[in-house]
Amino acid sequence: MLKVNPKCEVQVEFIGKSRTPIMIIDNYADNLEEIISYAKNHEDFSPDGVSYYPGIRAKLSKDYVINTLKPLLPYLHKLYKIPQNYTPKPKNNYFSLITIPPEKLTPLQTIPHIDGTNPMRIAAIHYLGQGDFSGTGFYRLTSSLYETIDSAREDLYLHTAQTYLTTTENKKISYCGEKNSAFMCYKKIAYKSNRLVLFPGYTLHSTLVNIDKDINADPSSGRLTANMFIDFN
Repeated sequence: MLKVNPKCEVQVEFIGKSRTPIMIIDNYADNLEEIISYAKNHEDFSPDGVSYYPGIRAKLSKDYVINTLKPLLPYLHKLYKIPQNYTPKPKNNYFSLITIPPEKLTPLQTIPHIDGTNPMRIAAIHYLGQGDFSGTGFYRLTSSLYETIDSAREDLYLHTAQTYLTTTENKKISYCGEKNSAFMCYKKIAYKSNRLVLFPGYTLHSTLVNIDKDINADPSSGRLTANMFIDFN
């Protein structure tokens, strides 16, 4: 059960040309070691069959998600201009570990992605593992400069991705870099143990994977994160 640290440090940044607000909270959990120990003893880590996450995952309990996100709801409503009568619904919440070597990635795992086109979906990543791991990059399409992909922009994003994936530029399968002909990283959020990052799920983003440090299936020493989503409707 996550316990919120009353002395956690909160900052808000407005990133990119779209000035998309993201919330960064350092030292969020007051019982980090307990959480890592719980994940270490979790028996249900397995390959993710729902999304394209390049590794293994274990479901978070409903209580864990509620304890993590409920204290933030008033701030999320204000920051993202979410109507007060919209109800938050957590979904697809997991402990996650990157385990797939680059040569075994599928093409869609090599480019920036979104977590849906709904502007009212908020993504949360809690960096838990204690190590020198890679953070998260935020991207824009180089052709249109779009940084967020709603339903009106989805076809363009998919066309851009398909075109890029079929060019010779991407013949060598690897994790997403910071720049190519289709996507450019304009903002990086560094990995820091016990840092919670929240942003709209329709923002183009990707983990910036260091293959020498981040690929590790051990919750006690790997790049352990808690990944959570809230749909407001």
